[in-house]
Amino acid sequence: MKKTSYLILFLVVFFSLATSAQQINSPYSRFGLGLLHGENTHTRIMGMGGLAIGVADPTLINPGNAASYAVFDSTSFLFEIGLNSNITGMSTDFQSETSSYVGLTYIMFGFPVTKWWKMGLGMLPYSQIGYNVKIFIPVGNFSNVVNSIEGDGGLNQFFIGNAFKIGKDLRVGVDAAYLFGKSDRSSKIYFPDSLEIFGTKTLNRIKGGDFIFDYGIQYDIHINSGKTLTLGVIYSNRWNLNAKTDHLSYTFTGGFGDAVEHIKDTISYLPEEKGKIIIPQRAGAGATFRQNGIWMVGFDFEWQNWSNYTAFGKSDSLDNSYRIAVGGQFSPKHTSISPLRKRIIYRAGFRYYDSYLSIFKHPINEYGISFGLTFPMRRSRTTIDLGFEVGKRGTKVDGLIQETFFNMSLGFSIHESWFHKRKYQ
Repeated sequence: MKKTSYLILFLVVFFSLATSAQQINSPYSRFGLGLLHGENTHTRIMGMGGLAIGVADPTLINPGNAASYAVFDSTSFLFEIGLNSNITGMSTDFQSETSSYVGLTYIMFGFPVTKWWKMGLGMLPYSQIGYNVKIFIPVGNFSNVVNSIEGDGGLNQFFIGNAFKIGKDLRVGVDAAYLFGKSDRSSKIYFPDSLEIFGTKTLNRIKGGDFIFDYGIQYDIHINSGKTLTLGVIYSNRWNLNAKTDHLSYTFTGGFGDAVEHIKDTISYLPEEKGKIIIPQRAGAGATFRQNGIWMVGFDFEWQNWSNYTAFGKSDSLDNSYRIAVGGQFSPKHTSISPLRKRIIYRAGFRYYDSYLSIFKHPINEYGISFGLTFPMRRSRTTIDLGFEVGKRGTKVDGLIQETFFNMSLGFSIHESWFHKRKYQ
């Protein structure tokens, strides 16, 4: 047990360092809280297009619906860890660019407290910010003006979930998640053709940390011959996230190309200003239909009221968003000595996300097609999971940027029996 405690502590510290080192590159992460992860973080869930609200699997820690923890085995301990890699190609009508990153995305634990009370806990990303854009503005025959905007950071979450089994078929759960993180945004205007004209730079840093709560319900309807219909509902009300911001504006010379930036004068400085970030209410429903141990199909619908989002009293002109996911999985009939191809679990799914962004009256939406595989280890309930997703975000209309992305996720799931009572002393 002592060695296990050291392992858990090491993994938590490693996760914190790894998530802080990740750097996405998407101009659309400039707005709101950045790019939201939602249910698509977990490797297996990614493979089914983000299907999560009606999923109840005793071998899966599913933070998409806290009620799902109640199906954990009463004698088992689950540990899951996942990594994600991303390749994104960004293009307009005139140019294109490619970026990539790799990072640890989640670490989670699931275990029983009693036969009717189970728990899940872990860390995973909530949102990410990462962009570096230069806008060139011609000014007659005098000089070009360059506006360079950059940003990085995001929010992570540490959650503790409790799920309770009420009767045979009803489950309820709640996740208490502590959101924490920071974002750095800067905007710099300068004149690259002149060393005598002062440029202007603005820096904004926001640090936040507070609790939010997500609630979930699942109900099983048994059809026949081992077939089950599971209905799920999730809800999270509006939360006020405590935050602080630092603001600094100054004039400078240099600071572009290989030139050193020389600060000339401070325009404004507002340190440690306290405020609130409004996380709006969220609701969703989903259903899965499954033949126990063989196949499962389902769908999700989720909505969030982002038009009520504000940060330090300022809105970001966001729209309400919704998400649709359709997916499933299949496992051929097999035994423990069957060849690997029959023991693999195969997944596929599709998702569509009507995001909270609208630029020049063009909705910035995204969609993804995904596939997944689970490889069970012989003589063990440990599995290796793979998830793949390809999709698009945005549009090229009116000079906007279209992103084509490829995500690959690698997950490890360790399922051990820790709670058997000894028959002999």
